[in-house]
Amino acid sequence: MLKRTAHAAITGTLAIGTMAALTCTATADSGGSTGRSVVRTDKGAVRGTVTSDVRTFQGIPYAAPPTGERRWAPTAPAKKWQGVKDATEPGSGCPQTGLVPPAGPASDNEDCLFVNVTTPRAEPTRPRPVMVYLHGGDHTDGEGAMHGAKRLAAQGDVVVVTVNYRLGALGYLAHPGLEKSTRRGESGNYGFLDQQAALRWVRHNASAFGGDPGNVTLFGESAGSHSTCAHLVAPSSAGLFDRVISQSGPCTSDDGKTDREAALRQGRETAAALEKKPGVKGWRKAPVEHLIHPFGQGPRYSPVYGGELLPLTPEQAFATGRFNKVPVLQGTNRDEMRSMVYGMELAKKQATGDPGATIDTADHRARLEEEFGKKKAATVLERYPVHAYDDSPALALAAPLTDALYAKPAIETGRALARHVPTYSYEFADKGTPWYADPMYPKPGFPAGAGHLFELPYLFELDDYEELDVAQRGLSDAMIRIWTDFARTGKASWKPTTPSAPNTQSLASGPGGIHPVDFAEDHQYAFWKSLG
Repeated sequence: MLKRTAHAAITGTLAIGTMAALTCTATADSGGSTGRSVVRTDKGAVRGTVTSDVRTFQGIPYAAPPTGERRWAPTAPAKKWQGVKDATEPGSGCPQTGLVPPAGPASDNEDCLFVNVTTPRAEPTRPRPVMVYLHGGDHTDGEGAMHGAKRLAAQGDVVVVTVNYRLGALGYLAHPGLEKSTRRGESGNYGFLDQQAALRWVRHNASAFGGDPGNVTLFGESAGSHSTCAHLVAPSSAGLFDRVISQSGPCTSDDGKTDREAALRQGRETAAALEKKPGVKGWRKAPVEHLIHPFGQGPRYSPVYGGELLPLTPEQAFATGRFNKVPVLQGTNRDEMRSMVYGMELAKKQATGDPGATIDTADHRARLEEEFGKKKAATVLERYPVHAYDDSPALALAAPLTDALYAKPAIETGRALARHVPTYSYEFADKGTPWYADPMYPKPGFPAGAGHLFELPYLFELDDYEELDVAQRGLSDAMIRIWTDFARTGKASWKPTTPSAPNTQSLASGPGGIHPVDFAEDHQYAFWKSLG
């Protein structure tokens, strides 16, 4: 239970204008010649917000509401609208509890399939690269609008699109009753189909916002990263993007994927809870709240592999070269699992009622045995002794979990990809990263380091984080440059990964800054490879 709760603790129409204003692809309005606030999409015109450096358009429908008979159905096109739709506020996030920052707000509104577009205010001299972001949140929580993209767009001179997609059971439930109405393995992949629809929307509408529909980078963090992996291997995602950035979700890890048989078993268990409304027709009428679990406390959901939609896992696809071959920038954070260990600590405080409770040696050993089994855990304890980590069981636990669950698959993902496509690897390693500002989640009793998702405030504006200091703002500027240069060219400024060498670049502020590291040595890859 501690493991599940730990994961949870980290991973919450105004019609105006005239018909004449709708005749241009992007229509000038009160923003002036360098900041058009009205843009015409393929479904109708939208009015956004113009500031000194960017234009933002929020809550644009990219698909029909997945309500009623469209619940657990493939994504349907949005309807056209008349007049000018207000796009100055975000649309609703998809149904979720919003329990844990940085997850999205609590929502029970299934009318949630929106994109948000941020673009530099100035008119481009040539079409700008487009970056489409898929949020994290364990495929259970989160939303696009919480990731403010003003700095990324303005400093990088790119168009940024953030996406809402169906979550939890509404997005990833597989069930034999749903299989009957599908042909390509859509059951269990409705959130994934939403993402494909959003990418098609970008191809059709990028030029209206000054973007280049022929240069689209798909990027995501954690669950969003695992989604980018699914698009890399999905035959039907071919041609929808031109580059991929994968953040803290290595494609060949055991996380972020479910095989169809396991997903169907989980679906039967979920359906049993809806027995008062039997059958697919009854489930589609069930109240949304019956389908939403507190973040991390219900079934875990992810893209479902097996079937025509996702016939091969990333491991299988990379080994055979049967995937969508585009340049990839991929990486992890140096201390990924410190975030999860903090979640364990928080769960222990809640379970014991002791606000001073911390991870002790018994918790440390139990978690290693849970992950690796007793025999291998004993070997890991010898390799990662507590005294080597300032006598902190929490830090001594986080280190092997990071190395085994993130670093090892990151190396193997890079090597597998590098046999086929240009691949660049990074490690986010800033030591004094900002912590959540929300007083509900106090700082841990150990240094958080570069934990899971802690790179996000260096790329986005996030309200639940403390401010970056001067040195960190410098790193933020450098990371935005790296991300957007890759989106522009498909290249990074350091050596690409090869099948024999990770060639990983460390991203940190302060002394040393950005520099190459021996990632395999730092994370004891040879040990984990030998452990099996």
